[in-house]
Amino acid sequence: MQQALKIERMRVQISSDLHDDVGTLLAGLAMQSEALELTASEKDKGKLRRISEISRHAMGHMRDTVWAIDARKDKMENLLDRMREHAEETLSPRDFLFDIQTDNISLKQNLSTHIRQNLYLIFKEAITNAAKHSNGDRVTASLKKTDAGFEMCIRDNGKTVEKAYKTTGLGTSNMAMRAKKIGATLEISREDGFSVVVRMEKLNNF
Repeated sequence: MQQALKIERMRVQISSDLHDDVGTLLAGLAMQSEALELTASEKDKGKLRRISEISRHAMGHMRDTVWAIDARKDKMENLLDRMREHAEETLSPRDFLFDIQTDNISLKQNLSTHIRQNLYLIFKEAITNAAKHSNGDRVTASLKKTDAGFEMCIRDNGKTVEKAYKTTGLGTSNMAMRAKKIGATLEISREDGFSVVVRMEKLNNF
């Protein structure tokens, strides 16, 4: 018990330090680049804009890492909050409606860092795919307890358009890799819009 408490305190400390120190540095770099861009020559504007974009992209990845490490975010309700936050940030600027539903799930259910992080990253990839490629206007997500265990489904209402070329994106392969890490199965369908379904037999003895 003492060791578990020690690890929990360490996780909180690491996440706080990353947020306060590294996060502040990245935010400052992004803002400084944007300020310099206002008075920079045309030749340098593009470089400064790229620095700002990279900084903000790194901030997004760091926020995900901080959230995953933080021992205060180990419950199902914390996963749902993070999902809603990312969906709003990603889909709202593109005029998508978003809805998330739960069925027979306890919001106070504890999740291991490993399970919580990989479920979120699969969700994040599915939302990003919808924002970039869907011609629909709505994305729905559902998390539910089933007779077989647990299921998470993300679906958009767009119409799939077959491309004449093969894309080089790693999104679907990354989702499959993350599902395998947590002992889950992954089903991806493009028949009626784009849908991602993750199924697990157990969710922390759920």
